[in-house]
Amino acid sequence: MVTSCCGLGFFFFIDKLFYPGKIILCIDFVVFCLRLMAIFTINRTLGPKIIIMMDMFFFMFLLSIWVVAYGVAKQGILIHNDNRLDWIIRGAVYEPYLIIFGSFPENIDKTRFDINSCSMDGTDPMKPKCPVLNENQMTVFPEWLTIIMLCIYLLCANILLINLLIAIFNYSFEEVHDNTDRIWKFQRYQLIKEYYSRPAPPPPFIIFSHLYLFIKMVLWKAQKLQTEFKTNVKIMPHSFFPEVSIPKEEEELLSWEALMRDTFVLSERQAKSQSMEGRIQDSSQKYNPAESSLSSSKIQAIRWLNTSI
Repeated sequence: MVTSCCGLGFFFFIDKLFYPGKIILCIDFVVFCLRLMAIFTINRTLGPKIIIMMDMFFFMFLLSIWVVAYGVAKQGILIHNDNRLDWIIRGAVYEPYLIIFGSFPENIDKTRFDINSCSMDGTDPMKPKCPVLNENQMTVFPEWLTIIMLCIYLLCANILLINLLIAIFNYSFEEVHDNTDRIWKFQRYQLIKEYYSRPAPPPPFIIFSHLYLFIKMVLWKAQKLQTEFKTNVKIMPHSFFPEVSIPKEEEELLSWEALMRDTFVLSERQAKSQSMEGRIQDSSQKYNPAESSLSSSKIQAIRWLNTSI
């Protein structure tokens, strides 16, 4: 909401910031379109499938480790003292990311290297800086090392991690498919609860509703503090300090808590006594005296037989 207001202000009222305002509005449009995905939770089929997309974010953490590791190592081996931050990020992050989708780098292979595609001293803003060259204008970096690094990177990123992503998606799809109805009901409840508690006007007019709710909350807080001060504090006639009494609502709350506690304990005892284990335990306690008397009579009979023999 704040960015949309800033973008509209730059776009319509400040001529010098017309283009930055346009960029802000374009980014807001992307965020708005992504935010519309929350509406799909109302659908029984599409709603649970949104959970599967969350697995992509955890996969990106694993992928970013390999991208940054290979990109930084490649940039350090090929380029020497490049002070342009944009080209450093491009070589260390952007180019390794494009390699996953089939963009093969030409500056790591001496047979495909073109000196016209780079800048010798890094002064051309439209070209990257050339790798370290010798007197014959040939690259001096260890080609075998860069090729091995590229092969290992492609093996781990394109084969292992992509297959891991497919396996994660399959597992998530099975879990979501088995619990579709439960997930959909939970998402529907959250969506209804969210929009029920929000003001009715859409952005950017929702700011007036927020201002109204803020003023209403401040007035309600002030009235509540004033009421509590009048009801809870009683000034003694011959005392300097006020006497704070417990409100009636707190007393009722304490008595209600005690009543609920006793009710819960009683219900637990009744449930325990009515359960099968409780009945077995009660019956065992009832028959224990009979068993003890029977065992004592058996012992007396055995003793009488021994004495008679």
